[in-house]
Amino acid sequence: MAVNLSGNWRFVESENFDAFLEALGVDPAIRQVAKSASPRETIQQDGDTFNIKTIAAKTTEIKFKVGEEFEGEIQQGEVKISPTWDGSKLRFEFDSPKGKQVQEREVRADGRLYLVLTAPDGTKSTRIFAKE
Repeated sequence: MAVNLSGNWRFVESENFDAFLEALGVDPAIRQVAKSASPRETIQQDGDTFNIKTIAAKTTEIKFKVGEEFEGEIQQGEVKISPTWDGSKLRFEFDSPKGKQVQEREVRADGRLYLVLTAPDGTKSTRIFAKE
């Protein structure tokens, strides 16, 4: 385990989120709702075991252990997610109907949590959260 991501995190800013959602084929009306949301994440970590609760337009909760594939839900339906460590980044890889997607979470030097989303075509978005 590289770092401890535990904490209550509130959304503060986003980069390139609309383009990311468009790359996934998300309807423009739904993109508008998603862009206006201010999600919160509660991360509980015990070694490589996680519980991540995301509170937004829809509340989701996932429990998993790094290195063990699990099922999760994305807008397009259920997917199998493979969590791994990539240095200090918690990395998710999964196949969506549009192709392979990647999510990486890491706490950077500024103390904020960065969630970097990569669409199958390579379009990236960064969602930034501050610790409460």
